[in-house]
Amino acid sequence: MRVRKTKAMADNKRLYFIPIIARALDNESPKRAMVEAFDDITKLGNLSEYKEGFRQFLEFVKAVFKPTDKRAEKTIQMVKNAIHQLTYDLATDTFEGFEQHKEALLTALKSNPVWNAEYERIKEEAQAFRAPETPIEVEILIGEQLLGSYSMSHDEISSSSIVPGWYVIRFSNGRVLWEGELTREDVIWTYAFPGKDMPMAAETDPHIQRPTKTVSLLNGEVIIHVFAGLETGRIILKSGQST
Repeated sequence: MRVRKTKAMADNKRLYFIPIIARALDNESPKRAMVEAFDDITKLGNLSEYKEGFRQFLEFVKAVFKPTDKRAEKTIQMVKNAIHQLTYDLATDTFEGFEQHKEALLTALKSNPVWNAEYERIKEEAQAFRAPETPIEVEILIGEQLLGSYSMSHDEISSSSIVPGWYVIRFSNGRVLWEGELTREDVIWTYAFPGKDMPMAAETDPHIQRPTKTVSLLNGEVIIHVFAGLETGRIILKSGQST
């Protein structure tokens, strides 16, 4: 029994980061929770009894970047997006937190060659983005596939042929505006409005429909509407000032 207890304690220290990440992913504010999780993991990783666990954590991150089943895709995408957002905030000096947290997170990022390369790339690009003549666009992705890139000069952005899946809407500088799943009930008419015929005009003008999903972003400056269609749906981004 003593051997089992000792082994269990050793395993807990080697895998100490698992419950920390799990709690962060379940948090209502995953971005802030992930920042705190990285801070906790790094602090413990500096202790001698957790050194091996911190190495295990780096290996774990490499592994989750290679999804092997569909059930894991959402969780992995959340981790990837959270790490990307954190990397962006650190590289562009927009990280909101204590200086010691920033230093700890930078240490964690730079200890991984992939993260460090991403950090350096964003940091270099950020210099160009500061120039007023450099346009920033809005990108819509399903998973990691880019569906379209749109100029922010338009009051309305429309993306059609939307199928069920996990979507990310972000600026071209990497900042994520929104991410989430769109189901068949969101984008296909027969599932969104069972038993109701789709008006003929609605096939070409979704504005006369009732949206299946509405999301307010940036304190109401941008509104996302999702509309159902016969076989595929449509995403429309509008300025909150024009609604």
